[in-house]
This record gives sequence, structure tokens and C-alpha cells, in this order.
Amino acid sequence: MRALLVDQARDRGTLVAVRALAAAGFEIGTGAAEPSFASLSRHTRAHHGVRDCGEDEDGFVTDIASAVRDRGYDIVFCAYESGLTALSRRREEIAPAIWPYPSYEVVRRTFDKLDLSHAVRAAGLDAPHTEPADETALSNWSGPVVVKARNHVPQRFDTEIFSEPHQAASLVRRMTAEGGEPLLQTPLSGTMGAVVIVAGADGEILAEVHQEASRTWPPGAGDTVLGRVVAPEQELSSGIARLVAELGWRGLAQVELFRGAGGEVAITDFNGRFYGSMALAVAAGVNVPAIWARDALGLDPWDGPLRTARVGARFQWLNRDLAAGYAQGPRGLLEALAAAPVAAHSMWALRDPLPTARYLLPEAARRLRRRGAGG
Repeated sequence: MRALLVDQARDRGTLVAVRALAAAGFEIGTGAAEPSFASLSRHTRAHHGVRDCGEDEDGFVTDIASAVRDRGYDIVFCAYESGLTALSRRREEIAPAIWPYPSYEVVRRTFDKLDLSHAVRAAGLDAPHTEPADETALSNWSGPVVVKARNHVPQRFDTEIFSEPHQAASLVRRMTAEGGEPLLQTPLSGTMGAVVIVAGADGEILAEVHQEASRTWPPGAGDTVLGRVVAPEQELSSGIARLVAELGWRGLAQVELFRGAGGEVAITDFNGRFYGSMALAVAAGVNVPAIWARDALGLDPWDGPLRTARVGARFQWLNRDLAAGYAQGPRGLLEALAAAPVAAHSMWALRDPLPTARYLLPEAARRLRRRGAGG
């Protein structure tokens, strides 16, 4: 079995997927416009130059089709939204490789943050108030506001939170000028978490992992930098299954959420691709990339007995968790250091060190240059 994984060269989730698929017996190729983190893994057998979809969609599809012909890939994955959306429209051009995502219309609706909020409510779940952003909407908004892109096409846009709506005006204008569709959303507080699922070709939930963030960076609404697997909650599981059915989703998804102080849950995103903390599910015994790939290829998705995720398994994004711990003081820093040896990591692996070196050495050089300039 051969799998081609395409990204934008710096995706942590793709590296995790390379390692996880290789452990399940797949031969791995990577594709990006330049050598990537994933291409440096000892598990990668070939790297293909694949033009970035945002710069040249036709060239992007042509490069992937060429790689499929040259290496005989059975299945193709893409880790970024514009490329994933384009291939969902043009999947027949990379045949005979399997494209394991749902139809283009399902992908479009799922990645559309406004449509997603409607689908969440239709499934009987809560979502933060979301509306299109313009000058009128900003003038009518009261209190803190989150500005996010309706989708990450033609490029990825950052999400930011503002204490007052007038502070958001420049980001709304800039996002619009760059071809994006900005949205306003009510900020949430509480504990970040996620339900990770793999929906089979027939819609059945093949695998499910519940996780929560112990620490995020930036604090409150950033990425999970320290997280753990928690016991599944039946009511939430049922709601997620309804959401998957409402969307018509097939394959892997990380359904992001906030849990309030009273236990109430609000769904904030539906991430239908490889994600940053995916090493947590794999380390907990649920190899979600392999389950997804095997099912899409018509094989036994588990390749053996079904297993549940090990509750208490931990994940750490080490350098970001060190920053988050440092911001909390000496105790937080010690907690980050203590977690490192026992947690799963998206970059670091003792038997696969080159991707980490590719990341850390340029990062260290960049910080030294910044300090030198400041001095």
C-alpha cells in the first residue's frame, strides 16, 4: 500500500501521519513545493515537488497526478484547505489513486465556518454566534469579538480576538482586501477540547477519541500545547454523530469545542484533515490516519480488534508548552519539563530526529538574530 501526503512543507500533522501510516505498513511519499518536515522522516521513501495550490491550482493537480503515475500511489491526502478543496472538485484527475474525502459540496460546506455553525445547531449542539463581518456588523457589535475567515481560501488567515469591535476593523478590511470573507464570532471561555472521529465510507463512526487541553498557547484560545485523552461522554458522542450525519462527512475530523464552567459544550470548528495534536490519538492506541486510509481502500480499518483510546495519554508541543509554562512562572515551567518524557510529540521522535532538527535549528537562528538586532 502506497500513500502520498501533500502539504505546505511545515505541517506537523503530516509528519505524525507519515509515522503512523508507516507503522501500519504503508509506503510513504510526500509532496510540497519544497523539502518538508515530513519529507525528512526516515519513513518517507520519496518526495515530490508539488506546486502550492494557492499559487497554481492547475500545476498543483498536475504534479500530484504525475506523482501518482510515477510511484503508483493507492491513496492521496492533502493537509491544507485550499488544496483539499481543489482536489475534492478534481479528484478524477488523480485517478486511479483514491481521494478519501467526501464530495466537494460536503467539503465546501464543512469548511465554511458560517455554514458549519448552522449545521451544528441543526444537529442539536451549541455553537457561538457567528455572522458576516462588515462595517455595519462591527458598529452593531457590543463587547469582545473574534474575527475569523469564513474559509481558508485562497489562503490561510489568522484568527484573532479583540476586546472592542472597533479594534477589529483593520483586520476585517485586510482580510477582505486579500480575498477572504471575514466573520464575527462571540468569544468563548472555558476548557478547550476536541472529539476526534473517523467516519467510514458508510457514515459509521469507526474510531473516536475525546481530548482536552491542559494548556494552550497563546493562553485561552490558541493551540493545544499540553493535552490529554479523557473518557468519552455519551451525550457528546451522540451529538457529534448527528453532526457528522448532518454534514455527510466521511474520513478523519477533529471537532473542536469549548467546555464552560457549568459543563456546557459549544462546537467551534470541524477540522477535516491531519491536525497538530494527532500524535495524542496515535499514542493512545487509535491510529486514526491508518484507520481512515484502510477503510477508504476497502480494507479492515482496524486491521485487528477494535480498541479504545487509553485515558490519560498525554500530548505536548514542547517548545510552545515551555513558553506557556514560563508565562505561568517556575511551577508552570517545571510542569512542562516534567511532561516532556512521558508525552507524545508531533515533531520529536527519538528514532526519527531529522524533522525536529529541520525545525529547531532555523528557529534558534531566527531568535538569535532577533536578540542581536534588539541589542
